[in-house]
Amino acid sequence: MMEYYEKIMLHFLQNPGEHQLYAGQQLSKSLIEKDVSPEEILSIHLSTMKNNGFVLPHEWEISFKFLMEIMVSFGMAYQERQSLRLRKKQLDSEITVATSMQQNLYPHDFNHSFHDLDVGYISTPARDMSGDFYYFTHYGQGRFGTLVADIVGKGIPAAMCMSMIKYAMDTFENDVKPANMILSDLNRLVLKNADPSLFVTMLNTIYDPSSSILTYSSAGHEPALHYDAETGAFSDLNTKGLILGVDPHVIFEQKSLLLKSGDFLVLYTDGVTERKDSDTADDNSLLREALLILDFTLPAQEIVHQAYQHIIDQKDYQLDDDHTIVMLRKK
Repeated sequence: MMEYYEKIMLHFLQNPGEHQLYAGQQLSKSLIEKDVSPEEILSIHLSTMKNNGFVLPHEWEISFKFLMEIMVSFGMAYQERQSLRLRKKQLDSEITVATSMQQNLYPHDFNHSFHDLDVGYISTPARDMSGDFYYFTHYGQGRFGTLVADIVGKGIPAAMCMSMIKYAMDTFENDVKPANMILSDLNRLVLKNADPSLFVTMLNTIYDPSSSILTYSSAGHEPALHYDAETGAFSDLNTKGLILGVDPHVIFEQKSLLLKSGDFLVLYTDGVTERKDSDTADDNSLLREALLILDFTLPAQEIVHQAYQHIIDQKDYQLDDDHTIVMLRKK
């Protein structure tokens, strides 16, 4: 490397031209790949000058010593920067793979109709990866299950936790357990396998088309919003239950609701309730406002999209958190 440097530098001194400059540029790439520091390059340059009889004035030689000291610090900072760039590139690659895997966890090509239910849903991440999760499944005795969760803690650990919950829910397919017992099973799973820094809020519902009864149970999640078509009134569906991953002995309360024609239920995550630049406590009033201006004769999927659009309009499209909305409407 030193011999090649000497060769192209002497050629340049004898015949300064673009060809020699281009050769120098190519050499610089090789020096970077071989982790040659700036002070080493400067040392090679000075040695080449002296070895070929070029005498520097005393002041110039002293100035190069000063420059050498600067290059030592510069070189260390440069190498650290290169290392950080490499680590970022590797991390970006891992995040891309994890994001792709996460997308495969969500329902695809979902049939929006289940017996007498019309289903709509949307989930938008604030960044590449989401901490929100929604899931649909068919339980035993012809029942339909809907789950919405928010994993407190983002990134790859949250995605791994989400994957664990998804595959656990797969095992409950055709099960006859009630909604609160499923939360108990998931709580033990999170406690045993998830990172201790992760906590999960979750709302689980099971709808029985034979009786039009919907049962629901919550693990510290935002209450579902129920619309009564007869009275035109909204109400919150609250149940007691601690977030998943904290207490192995927690008991999750379960309640039931008779759905009548035109009634609907909206499940959501806390990103939906957050108002922009507001000092008031978050509630679901923003979601209620969005729903009240919509035409309820539209398909559930269209209502969800329009409600989401109204909410992000109110926030000037500044999404600081993930947004998930799921709607279940009785036909």
